[in-house]
Amino acid sequence: MVTTFEEYETVDLFADWDSKTQPIINLINLRKWFPVSQQSVLFSQVVAQIKAVDGVKLFLNKGETLGLVGESGCGKSTTARVISKLEEPTEGSVYFKGIDIFQPMTREEELSIKRQLQMVFQDPYSSLNPRRMVLDLIKEPFDIHYPDMAYEEKESRVLEILAKVGLEDYHALRYPHEFSGGQRQRIGIARALAIHPEVILLDEPVSALDVSVQAQILNLLRDLQIDFNLTYMFIAHDLSVIKHVSDRVAVMYLGKIMEMTPTGELFRRTAHPYSVSLLSAIPRPDPRIKMDRIILEGDVPSPINPPSGCPFHPRCYKAQEICSKETPQLKEIEPNHYVSCHFPEI
Repeated sequence: MVTTFEEYETVDLFADWDSKTQPIINLINLRKWFPVSQQSVLFSQVVAQIKAVDGVKLFLNKGETLGLVGESGCGKSTTARVISKLEEPTEGSVYFKGIDIFQPMTREEELSIKRQLQMVFQDPYSSLNPRRMVLDLIKEPFDIHYPDMAYEEKESRVLEILAKVGLEDYHALRYPHEFSGGQRQRIGIARALAIHPEVILLDEPVSALDVSVQAQILNLLRDLQIDFNLTYMFIAHDLSVIKHVSDRVAVMYLGKIMEMTPTGELFRRTAHPYSVSLLSAIPRPDPRIKMDRIILEGDVPSPINPPSGCPFHPRCYKAQEICSKETPQLKEIEPNHYVSCHFPEI
């Protein structure tokens, strides 16, 4: 097991957090809107807002994997970027171990939070600096968070974490372009693991890889989660992957959470019409199995001008008048089963 960094820690913000009763991450009415500007000769004016994330409520428990699914452009990646502090929220709160991570704080306190929240990106090549060797890429987090650590110790820890993700010592002296896609993703995972975070946000980490390599990376992530006691948010489009890796699933549509429930419950008793539609589109390997596909009409509405009421009502097969007028709240219809719908299936 990789050694800890307790001797280098100078700030403890989380002494009052109880992992048995409190989620490790809690999002409350999170909004992230991007301004749309109209440029003139003398000045620019904000004329609209792209509502990428619009009132998201969800939580992650210590040690679990939460799968976040939805169509492209629904706000999954933006949600992860806000949690990792790569983006500032427009409204709402993000709590990590009971601490609002966007409250005013010292640099030491901010670094203490950031090193606990790491991210693995979809495209491993574009997220790695092509001009730096792997040793320098993985050593950089140590340089930022633990500047007093000796160079020899940093190098030793880099080689240790490379071994954990299935790479050899000599790989540390190569550049990103010298690796395959699967190996580059292993480097990205190693960089995220380097300073021992508690939460890793995985933004479609296997979607750009071959199927056989996907299986290897998924198995690696599962083993690392056990070894390092990690908490994952796993973003994906492939529901079969989500079913394989997730403890709970949150279904997202147009910046809002439609349904959130344990994985087995979602696939057994789907409640939201949008979730039902997504599950009906999963390919079946046996051609003899008849598929009752639900074909959604129209396109996903623009996040600049989302529909009134429930954002899914223009495409919903169960929509009624109230759906276009009142926005349903995310409520618990059964233990640990949350749905944002006026007419859930159960």
